[in-house]
Amino acid sequence: MENTTLAHDGVTIALIESDEQLLQAVAAMRQSKELALDLEFDQNRFTYGFNLCLIQIADGRGTCYIIDPFGLSSLQPLFQLLEDKSITKIIHHANNDILLLDKLGCNIRGVLDTDVAAKILNYERSSLATVMKEEFDHEIDKSQQSSNWNKRPLTQAQLIYATIDVIYLHRVKDRLVSQIEEAGRMHWLQEEDLLLEALTYAEPENPHMRLRNAFRLNYYQQYLLRELFTFRDELAKQLNKPSPYVIPNDGLVELANNPNTDIHEWLNHTKGIHGALKRTRNENLLIEALAQAKKNAKAENISHDYPQNRWQRPPRNPDTDRRKEELTLVQKHLVSIYGEFATRLIINQSLITDYSITGQLRCTKQYATEILLKAAAELNIPLPEPSLKSVK
Repeated sequence: MENTTLAHDGVTIALIESDEQLLQAVAAMRQSKELALDLEFDQNRFTYGFNLCLIQIADGRGTCYIIDPFGLSSLQPLFQLLEDKSITKIIHHANNDILLLDKLGCNIRGVLDTDVAAKILNYERSSLATVMKEEFDHEIDKSQQSSNWNKRPLTQAQLIYATIDVIYLHRVKDRLVSQIEEAGRMHWLQEEDLLLEALTYAEPENPHMRLRNAFRLNYYQQYLLRELFTFRDELAKQLNKPSPYVIPNDGLVELANNPNTDIHEWLNHTKGIHGALKRTRNENLLIEALAQAKKNAKAENISHDYPQNRWQRPPRNPDTDRRKEELTLVQKHLVSIYGEFATRLIINQSLITDYSITGQLRCTKQYATEILLKAAAELNIPLPEPSLKSVK
């Protein structure tokens, strides 16, 4: 394999740009029991959708592989490596990386998340830069954090930044895991990592209703908003631009709220409209899409009524108040033992609110449930038998 001559902090940077180089890199990485991993991706920032731009893997033995997916015919050899649970994958804040890998068809296993490890140790801020400063008094350069990773060729500054994201993770993992073992919380980390591995990518349901003020629209307007959202999404895909760059979210909701407006005037007086949409052909397509949406709404007899109870807060009564107060007392007790930020892994406001309203203790973590019940017993607070989803 032909490596670049670039290096950082004693680590050789090997840029992988061909299928042959990838196969050689994967064979070399299989010699390591622990690999540090990070992805650079674009999630509707510069381009349409959620797209992989770069993969960085440090082997802990002096080499960092920077894998450029743009020049590869397949990432399957790498995915097989990532799916091998006998090799630990050290990742800092793995959520989005795991979701993107799942979207691409890779079910990563053997994950150890150092961000979660820091939270278990009650870090208030658990970024890699913070952990490096706290544990090793080492400042790391994050100047390329907002870089456009779609552009080629990659700059030297980008390659070094990508390398920095992984070359210290073996050290960080060893330091944090040692402290977690000393605190007797290793089972916390193991269960949290299994939960991360279970994450799967899915497109959100009714994404148009996530736009600000969409809930204020009546049923008819929400129907139109859904169709306009689909139109915008298709055009954004063609242009390879993030959807809000084609029509701003506020503009889309405004059009659904005032569907009889003059489209030509609206296009030329709404801030943030992409120039391509102002072309006669695309303007006509928007006019047709809105007209068809109105026609379909009429055919389906969509109501102009507003959704009921849209302003209503969950009902309160003495029982809901009592349950909230009891679980809040348990939370405060846990904070006194584990600290505020570690306690958030055990119990959060969402769990308290759900329990106060429903009377059901719906938990997702075995270790957290055991800690919660023990704390409640110490305070003589009776809690119902919790429902617990199993971790695969």
